[in-house]
This record gives sequence, C-alpha cells and structure tokens, in this order.
Amino acid sequence: MKSSAIKTMQGYLALTVYLYTQISVCLRTVDCLIGKAAYIIPESPVIALGSQLTASCILNDSFIKENKVDANQIFWNLKGMRISEDNYHTVNSTVSNVTLRLYSVGNSLLTCNVQLNEDQVLTVFGIQITTGLPPEKPKNLSCITYDRKNMTCSWNPGNNTYLPTSYQFKVLIAPNNLKSYPLPEGVNNSYAVLFPSIHYFVFNTIWVEVKNDLGNATSDSLQLDPVDVIKPDPPVITSIQQIKNMSTVLSVKWKKPSVPATYNLKYILRYKIVGSPEWMQVPPEDTDTQKESFLIQELKPFTDYVFTIRCKRNDETGYWSDWSLEKIGKTPEAKPLRGPPIWRTVENLDFSKRKIHIMWKELEKSDANGVILKYKMIIKKSSMNTKTIETTKLGWNITVSDGEYEVTLSASNSAGDSPTEILILPAVTESAFLPVQNVSAYPQDGQLMVEWKPSSSAVSGYVIEWCEESIKNLCPGPLFWQTVQKTARKVFIKDNIMPFKRYRITIYPMYQGRPGAPLSKLAYLQQDRPASGPLVRLKNVGKKDVTLMWSEIPVNEQRGFITHYTIFYRNCIANETSPSIVVDAMCREHELTSLKGNTLYGVRVMASTVKGGTNSSEVNFTTLSYAKGEIEAIVVPICLSFLLITVVTILFCFNKRHLIKKYIWPNVPDPANSRVVEWSPSTGNLIQNNLGPKESMNSDGFISDVTIVEADVDEEKYLSNEDEIKQLTSLKKEKSTSEEHSSGIGGSSCMSSPRQSVSDSDSESAQNTTSTVQYSTVLVSSPGYRCQQPSAQAFTRSESTQPLLENEEKADEHTYGNFGSCSSEVKRLYFKQHARIEETNLNEPHPNGAEILGDTNEDNSLRLNQMEVSDQTSDLEGFCPAVDSFQSSNNQTVVKLEFLGFRAGLETDQQSYMPQAVKHNSYMPQSK
Repeated sequence: MKSSAIKTMQGYLALTVYLYTQISVCLRTVDCLIGKAAYIIPESPVIALGSQLTASCILNDSFIKENKVDANQIFWNLKGMRISEDNYHTVNSTVSNVTLRLYSVGNSLLTCNVQLNEDQVLTVFGIQITTGLPPEKPKNLSCITYDRKNMTCSWNPGNNTYLPTSYQFKVLIAPNNLKSYPLPEGVNNSYAVLFPSIHYFVFNTIWVEVKNDLGNATSDSLQLDPVDVIKPDPPVITSIQQIKNMSTVLSVKWKKPSVPATYNLKYILRYKIVGSPEWMQVPPEDTDTQKESFLIQELKPFTDYVFTIRCKRNDETGYWSDWSLEKIGKTPEAKPLRGPPIWRTVENLDFSKRKIHIMWKELEKSDANGVILKYKMIIKKSSMNTKTIETTKLGWNITVSDGEYEVTLSASNSAGDSPTEILILPAVTESAFLPVQNVSAYPQDGQLMVEWKPSSSAVSGYVIEWCEESIKNLCPGPLFWQTVQKTARKVFIKDNIMPFKRYRITIYPMYQGRPGAPLSKLAYLQQDRPASGPLVRLKNVGKKDVTLMWSEIPVNEQRGFITHYTIFYRNCIANETSPSIVVDAMCREHELTSLKGNTLYGVRVMASTVKGGTNSSEVNFTTLSYAKGEIEAIVVPICLSFLLITVVTILFCFNKRHLIKKYIWPNVPDPANSRVVEWSPSTGNLIQNNLGPKESMNSDGFISDVTIVEADVDEEKYLSNEDEIKQLTSLKKEKSTSEEHSSGIGGSSCMSSPRQSVSDSDSESAQNTTSTVQYSTVLVSSPGYRCQQPSAQAFTRSESTQPLLENEEKADEHTYGNFGSCSSEVKRLYFKQHARIEETNLNEPHPNGAEILGDTNEDNSLRLNQMEVSDQTSDLEGFCPAVDSFQSSNNQTVVKLEFLGFRAGLETDQQSYMPQAVKHNSYMPQSK
C-alpha cells in the first residue's frame, strides 16, 4: 500500500511538472498539441553520471481515442534495448512513468512505445539524455613570464566532464581593475596574457572559474609579480677557440639574453665528445659573473666537443632558460699517447728460415691525438744488425733466420712520435713461457665473452686471436686479433663474429713483448641445428646384427657443437619402429643387435646440438638368412661325417676286399699278358732264365687258387701219338664224372669246381651259355725245332663266362699250328687246384714267387679267359715267333706261371714260348 501510494504521489508530481512545462511551452507555441501523439518529460535532460532519472510519457487524447489504447500498453526503450517492466509505473490511462539510472557518459536515446496489437508497435516519442560530470576545481595554478612576450599561466583542470564546459581566466591588478579572459574552445588548462597587458613590479591576483550544466568551480587564487617568474631566453654561443700550444684547452664565448636591467644572470655550461652520450658540465658557481666567456681545460687532444649553455636569475627566482643551440669545437693535435698494437704470424719455411708477417692496428682517436702520418718499424737482431722501415701501411712481411729478433713500432703525427711498442720474435729453439689457464668462451648480450685465468704475475698484457674454423683444425680465412690490458680477465669479442659459425679463439700472454705459449678454445656466438645430417654407411651386415658407420658433418654445416647422435631404425616389412639409441658425440660407429634374420630394415642417424637435431637420409639393408659361421657349422660336420663314412667304408672294403673282388670285380687274367715258363721234362724242374734265386711260393708247398681250364684243340693235329690222345681222352672223361674240375700233372687232382668244360659236350654248352669256361693251354715247343733248344712248356689259364667261339678256336689253331719250320704239338691237359708242388713235379720253388694280378686268396676258382696268341714272324734268324702280348678283356685276371713255380722273367729274346708235347702222358719242364 505504501509503495502504491508513493507511486501515485510521484505520478501526480510528474503530471504537475509536465503541465507546468507544457503551459510554458504552449505559451511559446500555439499549436503544441496539434499533430503529436505523446510527450516525454523532461524533454532533453542532462544528468550526472550514476544519478537517477524519472521520465513520463503522456499520450494525446485524440491518439488514445483513435487507436483505442491507454498508458498500460506503453513500454520504454533505452538505446534500442527494452527496459524491464519493473521500472514502469502507470499513473493513469494517459501517463506512464519510467525510473532508470545511467552509468555511461555521453548521449542516450530514450523512446516511448505503444503496443497497438500483437504485430504492430508504434514509437510515439523520444528524448536525448545527456550524461556527464560536474566540473572539478582547477589545481596547481602557476605562471611563467617570457620577457616582452607574454605571461603564460597553467593549471590542472581535473577530470573530463563530458559536457560543454566554459573556463574563465581572471586577473585582478587593483581592486577596481579586474580582467576576465575566456578560454578558447578546446583549451582548458592554460592561458597566455600578452605583453602589453602584463604589469611588472605589481602583484597580480590570478584565478580560474569553470562551469557546465551540472555545476561550477573556482580555483585558488595566485598572487605574484610577473618579473619574479621570468624565464629568460637561452644565451647564444658565439665562438669556440683553440689556445695556442695548449692541446687540452678550448675557450667558449656567448651572448646573454635580453632581460630587465636589474636582472642579473648565472650560467651552466656543459660539453661532451661528439657521439658520446654523457655530458660534462661546469658548475654554476664558476660562471656566476658578468663575463661572457669561459676556458674549458683537461680536454682530449684532437677531439671534437659539443657545447651548450643556459642561464637563470642569480637570486634563484624565476626559471632556468632552455639550453642554447649546440656548437662544436675541436682541440689541437698532440703526440700519440701510445704506440700501435702490434702482432705477428709465423710461417716456418724450414728450420733455419721463417716468414714473419708483422701487423698492427690503427690507434683509437683518443690515443692518436691527431692524424697519423706514418709508422716507423725497427727490426733488430743485435746492436750491429738493425733495419728501419717507414710505411703508411698496417703490415709488413719479413724473412728471418731461426734466431731471436726484436721489433719496435711507433706512430707519428704533426705533433710528434708516439711511444714505441715492442714485439719479441723468440728463437726457434727457445721454449715458450707459460700459457693462461681455464679459457672459456660463451655468448653474452649478443657478443662473445672470452674469459681466462692468468698463470703468472709477470704478464704485461694479452693478445686475443680468433679465426673462423670452416675446416676441422684449420682456419683458411682471415685472422683477427686484439690486445688486452694485463689487468683484464675477460673481454668481449664483437667484431668480425657471425652466428652459426665456429671460431677458434687463442689467447697469448705477453711477457714484456715476448709471446707466451698459446691456449685455444672453440666457440659459437649463436648455435643452431645442423644444416645436414651425417653420411651413414654399412660396415658389416649379419643375421641379427649390423654395424653402422657415419662420417662427421663438415664443420661449416654443423652450426653448433654436436652433443650426441640418435639412431632410429625400423622394420620395413612389419612397419615397426624400434626404440631410438643415443650415442656419444665422439662415436662414429655403432652395432645394432637383436635384429631379425632375412628382414629389410631402414636406419637414420640424427646429429644434435643444443638447438635441435637433423636426420641423415635413410639407409636400407637386409639382414642375412644365416649368421657368420652358421653355414660352416652345418657343412663342416656333414663333410666330416661324409669323410668319416668314406674312410670307414674304404677300410671296410679293404678288409672285405676278397668278398668285393668276388662279387663285384672278379679276377680275370689276360692270356696276352701271361708268361710262358720253360719246362724241362728231363729234370722235372722249372727253369727260368735271367732271374734271381728261386723262392718258394708257399711254405707248405701247396699251390693255391689255380683253375684248370680246358682248351679245345685239334687232338689229331697237335698230339704226336696215340698214347697222348688216349691220355687226354681219359682225362676228359674223368673230369666229366667228377664233382669238381680237376686236372693232374702226373694224375693228381688240382681243383674242385662245379663248372663244366667247354669241351665236355655240345649239349652242356647249350644248356648254360653264361657259365664259366675254364680252360688252360699248354704250348710245347717241338723238340726238333731248329732255332731254339727244347724250351720249357708255357702254361696259361683263363676264366671266362662265355664258351670259346668258333673263330677263337680257329684262331688258336692258326696260332699254335702255323709256326713255319718250328713245328709244335699241343696237348689238352688239366691242372689241379691246390696241388702240391710235388704233384706237379716241381722240385724247387720259383725264385720270385708267383706274380698275380688281382686277388689270389679267393675261395672260388680263378676265372681265366682264353689266351690269344698273336702270330708273329721274326725276321731274325735263330728266333721263333713268340707270343709277346696277351689281350685281356673285362673281368679278366692274369695269373702268371711264376705262381706255380715256373720261370717267368725271360730275356727279351726268350719271351716267345711254344707248347711242346711230352710223352708218357705228362708235361715236364725242359731245360735249355
């Protein structure tokens, strides 16, 4: 209830204010209500920032009737944004109030709007609200008088009001002499009263008034005499002059500014070297006189100086003038303060000759004290050996021997010569003095700082030498150097230093002009990652490991110190990346292990500095299928096993050679290679020509493994009588009825073999054509042959798996039956296997034993092939055709008759044998 009553009273109050306003407006405008739908009061308010404003919107009656609306349908917008309905208050059907508080300065648009229907809104009126601040009291009012120009007063106006604000500058000279000066638009903190209106030697009361729509303010008043606040014009420097024979003194002259006659001034004179940031000044008490000049001393010779001056009233009232315009003066030349810094490089041509390059630097301007006209250098080896050189250059080449030399250097200008600088060139054999210690170099403030520790107190100075190392341990570029005082422990190197370049810095301690031993250090002004990666190669590829090698990156591409290398590798087949491996910067080789065999890998090596790393190009390799020695571990045992098996097999075969011989390679004698032994029928002994003593073939007197084979011959042709034919016939019958093959000499059994003779019968041959044909042939010489004594009978044997062919039999007939005048008879005989020597009528053993080709220890019978005897004709008288060769086919074994105790080693002229018939049905050896 109370709030509604308050709102009602506010509404009536607003209406009363509105009516009063409207009446006053209508007095000025007759048709104020004609054509308007509504009004807002106040119409153009100005309010202080943060204060509250209540506005009323009053609808016209005609508008209400025409549109059938009332004040309940009014809503308010501020700056286009709808105001909350909580701030509305409807007074009656025609008046709606809104209460709001503004917190932003400037102008804001407030509109009254009517909701005619759901879709139509009408803005019936709007006002501009101005928000600002009331003016603050001006503070810190002060004035400065510029003689015969103006008096300028200034103050602090305070905060901005954001409203149109007016300022009035007021000066009260006498009680009845008040002058007001409005400030120009846009000016709010100062005002200048021009000279004619200034009153010297009279106190002036000065203040400032300010006002705007929200209020007004007045500053504190200031009382002053304009002459006491004068700021004089700066003096003018007229000249700067040199003093004769005084290279460190300059005379400065100036002209004082225009001031009142009773106004005494004092001055401050300051100066500095051209280009220097620091000023030096003459104290004011030194210039507190009426003079208008001053001598400045202790200046540097041949140096440009800048001078400036200002002034002020000497009783400390008023203000200091501005500084005068600067003026430059130069001191005269003087002798150079010191000699040029000197250094050298040494090139040893040989042990006794050195090429020396002496070099020096220009003096600083502060040390040169003038223009250097020439340099004078004296090279002295001894008091009698000196050389003087005068030049304007900064270097000189000399060639000296291996001894010690002293070089002195001085500079000259128009005022005289400088002190000399000394450089000692030690002898080649002289030991160098101690070097410095603990050299370090590091970047600092964009420069390279070099720091060291002295090793001796006798050091007179230092020489810092540096060069760009573009090749490892080599500086092909120019050499730079500078001298340092003996008290220095560190120095900046800022000249001829570039980032990302490696520099070799060397420090030489100087001992009264004699260089000590050098000590070097590598350094970078600024580092970066390498420009390129290392070059990677494969040293050794195994099954599960690989050895990598990489070359060092060239110095000019390292761009920093290499701190470490990182190895990245991956399985290209499985696309698996293995963990990286970090190795030391000194390493150039590394072995990767635990790899998979027969697998493709890719590997990269990254070289890193403190700023980052750069990868090499990827290198691919395939691991081996077998490790080193793995194939040998497989092959060698196999080969050894095979060799062992082979050796065992050979040994076994050698041990069982008679079985292998029997079943695989049986002995087949070659009749062509047999020996025909002469048999003496009269003594029954074997006679062997030209041989050594007879030896027994067997200690028990048995002849082993002799196979008796049957030779089919024409009995009627070759047997001489019927007894022999009968004897042969009876032997054949006996053989055919026996279980074993047997033959006898003197009727004894020789062998037991189931094989059948070829000559037994035709039916037997037809039944088994592949059976062994066992035969023997005894060739007997005719006793009455004209060319030789009755010779021993020749005995041959052969084993064959085939019977004698017809042509072979005929060949035998031809061979044994046609010997020219030497007739012979052939008898068919059988020899017994395993017969004793006694049974063969061999009284003595053969001297050389039996010569057997093949295995003679077999249990089975030896198989002999038919002996083929060539028909030869001898042109020599006294010799008969002889059988000089026996052709042996495959599977033949030759058994020589020496095995039976017959003579075998005949002379060349006795190696033809012919069979001879022996009567009494037996064969007996014959002697010559």
